[in-house]
Amino acid sequence: MVSETKKERIVAQMTGVLADPLHELKVAMKNIDYKESDLERWVQQVIKSCLGYSASSNYLVSAQEKKSKGRPDLIVSKEGKPIIIVEVKKLGFDLNKSDFRSGKVQLAEYLKTIGNVRWGILTNGTKWRLFDFSQTASGIEIISFDLLEEGTEIDLSKRGLEDICWDFIQIHEACFTDNDWETASKEAVAYSPESIAQAILTLDSVKYISKAIRGEHDYKGNQEMLFDRIHNLIVKGLDNSVAGWNEEKEHELSRYVSGQKKIGRKKKIPSKKSSSEPTTCLQDASSVDEVTVVDVVTPLKETSN
Repeated sequence: MVSETKKERIVAQMTGVLADPLHELKVAMKNIDYKESDLERWVQQVIKSCLGYSASSNYLVSAQEKKSKGRPDLIVSKEGKPIIIVEVKKLGFDLNKSDFRSGKVQLAEYLKTIGNVRWGILTNGTKWRLFDFSQTASGIEIISFDLLEEGTEIDLSKRGLEDICWDFIQIHEACFTDNDWETASKEAVAYSPESIAQAILTLDSVKYISKAIRGEHDYKGNQEMLFDRIHNLIVKGLDNSVAGWNEEKEHELSRYVSGQKKIGRKKKIPSKKSSSEPTTCLQDASSVDEVTVVDVVTPLKETSN
């Protein structure tokens, strides 16, 4: 019998304590008189009672008695030392704002004022984001989730509640103390858009892409032209590069990516012949088997003129 993991135990416990707060938030979403200060109190209670930052574990979640410029909404401290700053915006607030009202900008200012605090949480109740401010002054987003997912209401069914708990566990005290945030931060840097773009534009990657295109379309083009085309696609994106790009084509591409992921998962199962041989993430184009290339690359429907 497979033993229950630590996170599974925590999620099971959370489902019992998060149900009432989530029901309260669901009702608040329909209340036009629900204030930002009300949401702040709700967030404070969730952090203390549901996410493990309790007094019994030597944490203090404090709100600022007097609101003023440069003062955060909530400060999570351990043994008197601030470790997390929390900025709470009103329900429905656009967390993607980039002007001075942006919650992320405010978090950065608060952390600068308080000093020596690495982590910042930004939330509007349904959307939650965790930032690491140790790498850059503007912060790196390392965890993000939305309680609404694709719907317009919070799903309080048994399955929906469990899914929400698996979202919340990412910012739970257990993940903080187990250094999961450190790992997530390293991943965010390694998989940043800039890092991914540079990886795609390495010579080996472009050779691999050229080999894949040749296997699918029986065409070997100029390698430097392919560099330019890939670079242009990364900079401009499909929206600006493909005539008539729309949600249907985006969905089609998403299905294609899902299919490739499934193929990748199947290929992770080692064969007896290759189980003892080291593998690399990226092979030189000259060593890529033609059958593998055709298997991996499936053409999309025409997306350009």
